[in-house]
Amino acid sequence: MREVAPLSANVVGITVAFEDGRPLPAWEPGDHIDIELESGLTRQYSLCGPRTSADSWTVAVRLDRAGRGGSVYAHERLRAGASVRVVGPRAKFALEEAAAHVLIAGGIGITPILTMAEYLAEQGSPFRLYYFDRGPERMVFRERLAALGSAVVIVDRAVDEVTTLAVALAEAPEDSLVYACGPRRMLDELADLVGSERLRIEDFAPDGSPLVVAATDDEAEGAADDADEFEVQLGAGGSIHPVPSGCSVLDVMLKAGIDVMWSCREGNCASCETPVLEGEPDHRDVILTDEEKAANDVMFPCVSRARSRRLVLDV
Repeated sequence: MREVAPLSANVVGITVAFEDGRPLPAWEPGDHIDIELESGLTRQYSLCGPRTSADSWTVAVRLDRAGRGGSVYAHERLRAGASVRVVGPRAKFALEEAAAHVLIAGGIGITPILTMAEYLAEQGSPFRLYYFDRGPERMVFRERLAALGSAVVIVDRAVDEVTTLAVALAEAPEDSLVYACGPRRMLDELADLVGSERLRIEDFAPDGSPLVVAATDDEAEGAADDADEFEVQLGAGGSIHPVPSGCSVLDVMLKAGIDVMWSCREGNCASCETPVLEGEPDHRDVILTDEEKAANDVMFPCVSRARSRRLVLDV
């Protein structure tokens, strides 16, 4: 941990780096990393530092005392010099090419949106960014946003009730893609204003953990049906272990000594994503798209099981 520094009244910036200063993998706008704050407490955060910083990664965490504990830990217990485990970067909110982009951020949702805006500015691509929050003391990255000039509109909801999402979208080109990150109520409103073919969204709780998406009736029924035992092979040519009813693949992996990050145990945070070499997973997460599930090349062992007799995992 290189630095833990306040960015606003309730947001801290966390910068991680190798102790020996080795360069870190390159990342793209919208990418995330997983940070294991302590055993069993892993959170995903959007990378939001300068992409030119090859030897460090920076994320921002807004304090939420009503959350699941990740943000409180980050604010009150993380200190510079501490050792943390980090996995990534993960491309879960990739920026697609388009004739124009409309970028909308609510609160701490500015973290992936800012990096997208800076990238588009570097490329000379047309965009407009709207940043909604309440009170200047809560807003972050004001200097970086100011450097983007008139393409950025900062909306303080405490004093500005005129600049709504509908107003923000009124002059958007019809062929533009709309990227948004923020609270669920904002994203729900956007879904009513923008067709799904143009809208790309990501919703995160203030502490960085993905919000839980309610399972459909079919998913709930499938999740309850875990009576069938199957086998999991840990690596090509690796040891084979039974996965009994009532036991997750993740538990089997941990018991076998596999070093895998995990957090939610609900199939919504992506921390335990594991490549699949052989077999057909029974996907029960709320992360993968239908196409990604059909590919059967990754699974989330905290909730997913198997349709085949054996799964071979790349661990």
